[in-house]
Amino acid sequence: MRWMLPLGAFAGLAACSAGATQGKVAQPPPPLAGAGPSDIKVDLPAVPAKIAVTTSAPTDNNVPDKKSAVLDVLKAENEREMAALKQQKEPAHYLAYQLVEQRVVNLESDGGALISDSDDTVRNLDVEVRVGRPELDNTRALADDSNGLNTPLVRRGIVPFGDDKEALANALWLETDRRYREAVSALGYVRQDQSTLKARATAPDFSQEAAETHVDPPAKLEFNKAQWVERLRRCSAKALHGQATRGTCSVVFQQNTAYLVNSEGSQIQTSWTNAQLAVSVGVKADDGMNLSRLEQRFGRSPADLPPDAEIDKMIATVTGDLDALHDAPLAEPYVGPAILEGRAAGVFFHEVFGHRIEGHRQKDLTSGQTFASYIGKIIAPDWLSVYDDPEIVTLNGVQLNGFYRYDDEAVHARRVSLIDGGKLVGFLMGRNPIPGFGHSNGHGRRSPGQSPVARQGNLVVEVAKSVPRTELERLLLDEIKRQNRPYGMIFTDISGGFTNTSAFAPQAFKVNPVMAYRLYPDGRRELVRGIDISGTPLVALQSIRAASREIETFNGVCGAESGWVPVSASAPSLLLERIEVEKGFVPPDRPPVLQPPAIRQERP
Repeated sequence: MRWMLPLGAFAGLAACSAGATQGKVAQPPPPLAGAGPSDIKVDLPAVPAKIAVTTSAPTDNNVPDKKSAVLDVLKAENEREMAALKQQKEPAHYLAYQLVEQRVVNLESDGGALISDSDDTVRNLDVEVRVGRPELDNTRALADDSNGLNTPLVRRGIVPFGDDKEALANALWLETDRRYREAVSALGYVRQDQSTLKARATAPDFSQEAAETHVDPPAKLEFNKAQWVERLRRCSAKALHGQATRGTCSVVFQQNTAYLVNSEGSQIQTSWTNAQLAVSVGVKADDGMNLSRLEQRFGRSPADLPPDAEIDKMIATVTGDLDALHDAPLAEPYVGPAILEGRAAGVFFHEVFGHRIEGHRQKDLTSGQTFASYIGKIIAPDWLSVYDDPEIVTLNGVQLNGFYRYDDEAVHARRVSLIDGGKLVGFLMGRNPIPGFGHSNGHGRRSPGQSPVARQGNLVVEVAKSVPRTELERLLLDEIKRQNRPYGMIFTDISGGFTNTSAFAPQAFKVNPVMAYRLYPDGRRELVRGIDISGTPLVALQSIRAASREIETFNGVCGAESGWVPVSASAPSLLLERIEVEKGFVPPDRPPVLQPPAIRQERP
């Protein structure tokens, strides 16, 4: 799924890409000079970074008279099924239905011609049946489930379109029966596993929450297809410029309506649209490395996407950067000071910190549980705080991709403080309790067909002390000299990343920078390519030394065990005392023998 920048922790791991000219082999860098990280102090002025947000509460946009008949059918069948399942030998204690209808419009043009034109609508039904008790039910992870005996079966439930009562009820009945039988089988494995354990988990498997009622009016997806096809055609023709042998422009428009009903009495109907524009260029370097640049914009509707003048600026950025990357040398492994500029810093926090404070990972025996014992302890500078707030619609004028009103477990979204003044204070929680955090805070999320777990929404890094961006670069030069390094690094853009949270592998992260510069002691910059940033979370967080006053936002989608969900990460530029850079993979390919016949020498 490359139409959005991917991030993630796919059951411990998710992936992305990187970028390549052989240069001279660098000499080994001199050893680090000076004191350890805890001894280095940077005197920062007590000026907070600028953060201005607009929010929309879960109770906003509630229009009860727009309630769909679909919601009534779900409610009636839920009550009928639950009344019967409670009486079984293995009684159900919870039943939830979520029906999602999604229209996806995809238009893509390459080199001035349309190459993709689709407009599809699908419906998906997810049925969650829990058998046993909230303290111990069929979802309890087995101590050793290497064969996947108790892994939830992933499938998309088939459900008809429209609101015909009998047709919908029949689909609900059939899927509920399947899921109930699967849950009973899973509970048997759980009980057998529990009987063999010496030490058992004390946290329950499910948190009971208050019933929620909300009805969004149906959203409408409105756009002029002919105009967008012509705009994309012109855009992609302009993008095929300079070194680029591929120039694509695309839009994805979505209209979503989700109906959620559970046995606690919740009835939630949410409806929304979103839009995404992407401008992408690419070329194969002389040494075989695939080079690409991508700029994206997001909006609540197609009307929120940028006008042609702004798209022209996006084209100029990606083509100019690609030309520079084509001539840039390969980087060498490096350890030393660096600046992560705003969007890069956002991805850094998403990977280094965000995935590791998702609540369910703190009780998963196969997870590294990096922060499970750090509540109340200092893990970052005392002027830095982090929170996640799905209620934020815009931050500093930028629409955030991680906005939602209710999560996929019928709990309303809310702001959650994670780091307060450098101290870890909370976790993102779904309805899977952990010691000290017995209830959901509205972060149980999934894509259709998956089981919900705690996930990020809009992650925000705020700082009480900051310096202007130009001053941050001066501090980097000072740090280069203090450490006696030949140069420092500046990362201005990132294509994504992944993090490993599994206890069976190193607790490491990797992010994939696209635009990376060496900054020499005399102030000279040099673009390099073919590198990855890697490290471990606790060391990385404790290496932060300063932050800028300007905040930037990274919008994208994140992949993990509950599928792909839209997210954002907003952060100031950060100065890190020490960061590790690895060489990226350079494939053995070579460029084509001939130049492509349709390369445009001039912009149309």
